[in-house]
Amino acid sequence: MKQKLVLVVEDSPYLAESLTDMLEMKGYKVIVAPTGKEGVELALENHPDLILLDIRLPDIDGYEVYRLVRADAWGEKVRILVLTASESTENISKNIQLPVDHILFKPNWGVRELLAKIEEVLKAKN
Repeated sequence: MKQKLVLVVEDSPYLAESLTDMLEMKGYKVIVAPTGKEGVELALENHPDLILLDIRLPDIDGYEVYRLVRADAWGEKVRILVLTASESTENISKNIQLPVDHILFKPNWGVRELLAKIEEVLKAKN
């Protein structure tokens, strides 16, 4: 089975490193983008199976990253899981068409919950 590629778009170096370590231990290949612009570039170049997307980023926000990725033919179908500390479900739903079950609020999730959600989202892709 082909190793799944996950793009982590997260400006917190600590969280990005923690997510990378956790995902790599579970057998995923991981690339990290600390900014929204870099996230869009890496997504369109590498076509990951899943994007873990923070909303608050230092340059363009996660909403714009979402729109730019979705504007690409490949990006229309990529799985995106939003990780946010400050946005409400209503605000996210208003700004992007993302199922509520694809949003996790920091720090209300643990490693097991996040891994279960990632596996669920990736299985739904097939």
